[in-house]
Amino acid sequence: DGDYDVSNIAGLYNNTDATTAAGDLNHDTTTTAEPHYEFSEESRTYGCVTTPLTDIAPTLNESTNATNNFPEDLFEQGLQHFEEGNISEAILCFESTLRNIDPEHADAWRMLGRCHTENDEDSKAIVCMTRAIERDPFSPETLLALGVSYVNELDHERAVETLKSWVANHPLYAGMDMEGALKEEEDLYGSDEHDFDEGARRGMRQQTMAEMRDVERLLLRALDIDNTADAAADVYEALGVVYNVSRDYDAAVDSFQRAIEVRPDDYQLRNKLGATLANSNRSEEALSSYRVALSLKPKYARGWLNMAIAHSNLHNYSEASRCYLQTLCLNQEAKHVWSYLRIALTCDEKWDLLPLAASQNLGAFHEHFDFVEY
Repeated sequence: DGDYDVSNIAGLYNNTDATTAAGDLNHDTTTTAEPHYEFSEESRTYGCVTTPLTDIAPTLNESTNATNNFPEDLFEQGLQHFEEGNISEAILCFESTLRNIDPEHADAWRMLGRCHTENDEDSKAIVCMTRAIERDPFSPETLLALGVSYVNELDHERAVETLKSWVANHPLYAGMDMEGALKEEEDLYGSDEHDFDEGARRGMRQQTMAEMRDVERLLLRALDIDNTADAAADVYEALGVVYNVSRDYDAAVDSFQRAIEVRPDDYQLRNKLGATLANSNRSEEALSSYRVALSLKPKYARGWLNMAIAHSNLHNYSEASRCYLQTLCLNQEAKHVWSYLRIALTCDEKWDLLPLAASQNLGAFHEHFDFVEY
């Protein structure tokens, strides 16, 4: 399954196969441990207010167990950094908000998860989104994002579970008779023996396949309940994710395209469409979608990584190398991308550049490739 690129339904590209889109919708996680998030050391005092003459340590507010010397708009600063593509700064703002102002801030956990998704770090995103759901169990945005990250990590069971919860708890579909809807859809379309056989072939549990089809039917019924543009776009996006789980890529492409008709400026939808096209061996078409995503958000590390993978699939190794370097400029913590770069340079027979990749010397590549350091 080396070409399973669901870019990243956010783009999947594992360490042993450089032909899949970066992390989106793919990577096995079986741990059942309680999610733990490791805050960066810098976030411990990030944003702390100091005077010109003294470096005042944060003071503890005994009633909230939080510190007083942090700006009240630190979360809003993080949102602005996120929109501008300054993900490292956004992460620090959200982490500091959670460490020093309000550890129960559900939106800060959600946005911190989105930051890690942008950086192709779905395992971290899952921890953050899970923390957000613990504090706001019915957030449609968080549930859908969490479902996507589970797909990217190849945890299809939790993905389907989360997407089903998205339908069940969405305020627009609160009155839907879920059991009745499923029964009607089954009577209309019959059983899914072929789907179960296909799922078994790919190692997917029969129960997971059945639940996935349940989610698909519920989403289709949701379109009947409210087919207004915004509501339909949400459903089509969720359907695209579900169809990626079942690898019905044509249906997934159609779903994302319908969502994009409503939200043409949604760079993440463009990226999901590109990943799906790449996963269905349509990397040339995927490039067009990635280009639009990057025109909408130039500092989108995941988009650059997926673009690089698509170029690698098409044997455009020089352009793939450039895109890998741009990814590393945006997320220097993505150490695994250096190995992808070495593969591309090797395939391109750029033997003289391999020592630069081995030393992880970004600056030295400027005389060989055109990329921007921010």
